[in-house]
Amino acid sequence: MMKKTIYAATTVGVLAFGGIVFANTDATGSEKDASSKQVDSTESQSAATSRETLLTFEEASQKALEIANGSITDIELEDAENNPYYEVEINYDGYEYDLKLDASSGEVLQQKREKDDGDDLSGKALGSKDFISSNEAIEAARTVAKGTVEDVSMDDDDGVASYEVELKDGKTDHEVRVNAADGSILEHDSDDNDNDDDDDDDDDDDDND
Repeated sequence: MMKKTIYAATTVGVLAFGGIVFANTDATGSEKDASSKQVDSTESQSAATSRETLLTFEEASQKALEIANGSITDIELEDAENNPYYEVEINYDGYEYDLKLDASSGEVLQQKREKDDGDDLSGKALGSKDFISSNEAIEAARTVAKGTVEDVSMDDDDGVASYEVELKDGKTDHEVRVNAADGSILEHDSDDNDNDDDDDDDDDDDDND
């Protein structure tokens, strides 16, 4: 179920063998649900343990800014299961930097720089020192939502420069829009995947009836 909160501008993640079918292979709905939830819980714990060994978004941001001390317009953790890395986009001194950082060590795996074309907000405006940093945007987002940061990007929705911070807290996804000028919370969307699963189960029960 998607919940949206819009804020006024205030400053501030059949078992079979040898042809023999064993008895009692048809588990009840509740048993299947319990088994599914146990698997989900185990996977979540494993993912959480893996994430604990990686650099945080804040740490990756700091390392990227050591290369180009401008404004981070997008930072995202990619391929977290195998060879995790951060993709970071920075606007600095009229150039756009695309960096790929090893998510464990912070080593620079790839670096590209090209002249800013000025076609969108990632031009002069995003290089403004009047804007808060991506790390400050994360701090602001965490005043209304808990969880692990999944993505941070900068845009100019409705002509207002803002950061969109995505966080995941268990099965709840949050999207928080933060004013890039003053850190105020403009909008907060949350999606509880548990409720979505329950709705799907209800729909299936209705169909069976």
